[in-house]
Amino acid sequence: MLRTATVLALASAAAVVAAPAPPPTEKERLAKYWGTTDGGGEFELKGKQLTVRSTVGKPNHYGWWEEPIAVPRTGRPVKGDFEITVQVLEAATPRKDAKVDHGAPSTSAGLYIHGANTTLRYYLNQSYDQFAGGAVGTDLRRWVGLEANFPNGGASGMMGSVEDGKLPFLRLIRRGKVVTMSNSVDGEKWSEPNNPFANLDMGIPDELTVGVFVSHSTYQFGHATFDKFTIEKPKSEKAK
Repeated sequence: MLRTATVLALASAAAVVAAPAPPPTEKERLAKYWGTTDGGGEFELKGKQLTVRSTVGKPNHYGWWEEPIAVPRTGRPVKGDFEITVQVLEAATPRKDAKVDHGAPSTSAGLYIHGANTTLRYYLNQSYDQFAGGAVGTDLRRWVGLEANFPNGGASGMMGSVEDGKLPFLRLIRRGKVVTMSNSVDGEKWSEPNNPFANLDMGIPDELTVGVFVSHSTYQFGHATFDKFTIEKPKSEKAK
């Protein structure tokens, strides 16, 4: 009898050990692939694709870190050199007649890096022209944009147009104190890495937070879907 009881006990223990682990929750999967979430928004994960929605209904393009309406974004810590890539799979366009705080209706979705006193954003921008007197043009303009703020100044500009119906892949590469950027329409053929800050010390700290974001100048609910987000060592280092 004792031997039989012992065998049964061992069998029960084995069954407990062999029980499969529960699948990860959406929150755990989101953290694994994209990092933490922040700002005034919602985050929906389907597979590895992430949709980010602003939910405040007010302009948030200036609400990055300290404003009441913070930009919805993900964040992962990185240290040292890196290469981050993402595909903007879908992005809401602003209505031409949308109410704005100032300027023309616009939306932005893309990559950012942020550290002490340094922020750089590299993104798809969709906007209308604004003419003298405040009139808004009828044609939606789409381009890859850049905005940067750092201890010694700041910069912004267009890094290339994006054709109608196309959605870009975006890439930022950090080597030491230098950040270069490039974009692609298919993830295969990339533009030549561009460094608009070649003659400037941006004061980039060694430790940064990187991720994706959605912002807009309108009283709307902007959103974008991202895919193929990766953080790796720069290609030249991986080859060593």
